[in-house]
Amino acid sequence: MGGVAKGGESERLNDSLNYNHRSVLVTERGAVRSCAVNGTAGAIGPTSTPTSTLTSTATAVAKTPALTIAPPQRDILIDVARGLAIVLVALGHTNLGVLHRGWWGESGTGLRLSAAIYSFHMPAFFFVSGVFLRQGVDKRGEKRYTLEKLRTMIYPYALWASIFALATIPFARFMMQPTPSWKLFFFNLVTANTFWFLPTLFFAIMIGMLARRVPMPLLFALTATVCMFLPHTDVQFEDRGVRHLPFLVAGMWVGNSFTLMQRVPSLAAALIAALCGAVIVFLAGQPYAESAYLFIPLGLLGTLMLMLVAKCLGRSPLARALAWTGAASFGIFLMSSFPQGAGREFVLRALHTSAPWPQLIFPTLLAVSIPAWLYHRRVRLHIEWLFVWPF
Repeated sequence: MGGVAKGGESERLNDSLNYNHRSVLVTERGAVRSCAVNGTAGAIGPTSTPTSTLTSTATAVAKTPALTIAPPQRDILIDVARGLAIVLVALGHTNLGVLHRGWWGESGTGLRLSAAIYSFHMPAFFFVSGVFLRQGVDKRGEKRYTLEKLRTMIYPYALWASIFALATIPFARFMMQPTPSWKLFFFNLVTANTFWFLPTLFFAIMIGMLARRVPMPLLFALTATVCMFLPHTDVQFEDRGVRHLPFLVAGMWVGNSFTLMQRVPSLAAALIAALCGAVIVFLAGQPYAESAYLFIPLGLLGTLMLMLVAKCLGRSPLARALAWTGAASFGIFLMSSFPQGAGREFVLRALHTSAPWPQLIFPTLLAVSIPAWLYHRRVRLHIEWLFVWPF
């Protein structure tokens, strides 16, 4: 297992060296000179260049003041979209707590909000996971890729399922859950009955990995058909995995083409995102919203909306904050229940209110910010073992 981690570090080092092999020199006047060195003396790029030209170029570069090397810019579009999605996950979970306690009263706002959020927020994560799946497998190979997913998905799933089961014993009355027996715990652990996302995503990723050479339009059609017509088995990771597999395949189909989203004018992106949101809110509120035939269209529409919103935000401070949040989405997913519950109790006992909006906003902010802060500092705090197999 340790060899896998070291191999990943070696690959990242090689990638860094390959990038540095192509250095971009930026002058004070804003001119950019790019030199691709092929390792042969007296040659730059694929064709030979006279030595005198090389000498004059070297002299000019040496005299140019304040030379800097421009680093590669990471496209934050995916991280921003993931940040939006994980905020919706936290908001959806908090809203369920408000609904279960009857704090919305006679208002239907909570139900409409829940229906809209749950129609697409998890499909978006499967889509994003699919975007980088094929290149990840091709780079590492099937064996190393599978071992990596076992270390980063199945291990934390088993660990945090155990943590939640133990936490339920003293905090059951705050979590509105019965105290589990050992039999129930192992049944839920094997079937992913309560903590379903990580084993379900692993299941879907393994299918995507094995089927990645099937033409993507055909694979999407097959998975969509299975999603709509396969009978339920009551094994959560299998049922939900099959249900969300079309979104993973859609991400595989799109691949790195998601960067084309940057070409969409911001105004057009905002208008299309608003239209997508309006359609989602309308359809999610209809009696037929739970139809299997609507699940895929709503999930894809919501994912498109998140990507368009991310495009509109560009590299603004809000976009960078959401990208920071999206990069910590794994930690937020695992840890958010604890600060969320603490926030709910604080509002209830310290502020003496069960009004839905304070009970919705404050616990959601804690559920996102505290786990994100801890996750980004996991190395400094020596808590990496909470998220990845340490050996």
